[in-house]
Amino acid sequence: MFKNFSPQALGINGRQSELIELSLTYAFRGMDVDLLDMLRRSQRTSVEDATKYLRAADIKIGGFELDIDLDADDDAFTAQVGTLHPLTELAAELQVERAYLRVPSGTDRLPYPEYFEVQRSRLDQIAGVLAGKDIRLAVGFSACPTGDEVQFPFVRDVEGFMALISATTADNIGYLLDTFDWIVGGGAMDQITEIPGSKIVAVRLSSLSDSVDASTAKPTDRVLPEKQGLLDLVALVKHLDSSEFDGPIGPAASTANYKGQTRESIVQAGQEAVDAILSDAGLHVAPRPMDLIEDIPYEPTPSI
Repeated sequence: MFKNFSPQALGINGRQSELIELSLTYAFRGMDVDLLDMLRRSQRTSVEDATKYLRAADIKIGGFELDIDLDADDDAFTAQVGTLHPLTELAAELQVERAYLRVPSGTDRLPYPEYFEVQRSRLDQIAGVLAGKDIRLAVGFSACPTGDEVQFPFVRDVEGFMALISATTADNIGYLLDTFDWIVGGGAMDQITEIPGSKIVAVRLSSLSDSVDASTAKPTDRVLPEKQGLLDLVALVKHLDSSEFDGPIGPAASTANYKGQTRESIVQAGQEAVDAILSDAGLHVAPRPMDLIEDIPYEPTPSI
């Protein structure tokens, strides 16, 4: 596994060069990118110009979010899947291996059983396009209600989530394991240990605020990962390591809990939280470049 910086998971925006600098400064080996934005810029200028900062930086691309509405009507969904082809071409050129997508938590279209089959089929269809460029599809879910009133609830708990992933047939579909949604969705560690490491595509570490009950949690109750809590994150990382999980792992949080803080302070806090968990799990943690500089002993310039 490798430590990964996902700006979106931390609610951070910025120019590509700024986000790369944050990633490198805080010793992340990987970073998620806005591939759709890069594709649009490459179409206005060139691929070389749109990706010049990424190419110059020694950083691995963790993955990218898919801009696909799984609850769209059939015609709109088919059109969205069609846009994947140029996107996967760019992803292949940049050696991107993972794409992220979350299933709807509710719908006005169909009851649960019929909608389950629609979602299973759509995930397989998307994965089929991605497979052509050796890209894996990391599927997540949202345990908290969005606030929008819908007629039919869909996947909002771990049991339903695991059932949906198990029902898909594409080999390149796996889990986007988000520990906040796992906790709020009633999941436990023993369910995670049932999942082979090869089926976990990416991991987001975050916790539920101590003052909140999981049954009433909202997306804004997501805080930076803590070692102890309703899910033992150190034990989780140990399991991932033993199961040979080789994907990105990084911090996630709602910016509602860090108002007034700078981007740098949020990324640093996320890095320190993940590093502490990885270290307690017995994994090597790469030092930040600034720490390496501070470790160099001071030698006064000799007089001449």
